[in-house]
Amino acid sequence: MTRRSDHFDVVIIGTGAGGGTMAAALAPTGCRILVIERGESLPRHADNWDPGIVWMEQRYRTKERWFNSDGAAFQPNAHYCVGGNTRFWGSVLYRLRPEDFERTRHADGDSPAWPIQYDDLAPYYDRAEALYHVH
Repeated sequence: MTRRSDHFDVVIIGTGAGGGTMAAALAPTGCRILVIERGESLPRHADNWDPGIVWMEQRYRTKERWFNSDGAAFQPNAHYCVGGNTRFWGSVLYRLRPEDFERTRHADGDSPAWPIQYDDLAPYYDRAEALYHVH
């Protein structure tokens, strides 16, 4: 089968947690994958290891303004770069418990059971935890 250079089987928009994970999962399949990212790669610079510069000075936070439902402008906590907001994400990756998929009674009402069970997701938890070195 001849492929044109502009043909891709999958196009992934964004290289953050979702897009990066999808690209890693699809890479060994032989699919032609195009990953599109809005931003550039962050430079390898000593300041980028300094939390005060990255977080307090918000060196890479976008300067654009978004508007809320009342029309008031605000600066989103967004970063446009390879890796997306995930580059600036202090994360905890929770593995839900089997009982988290069951119906739960709360003071204000019931949370219905999920249409899937823990065992349906367990293999995906295993893969994600290996990919992200969860410990």
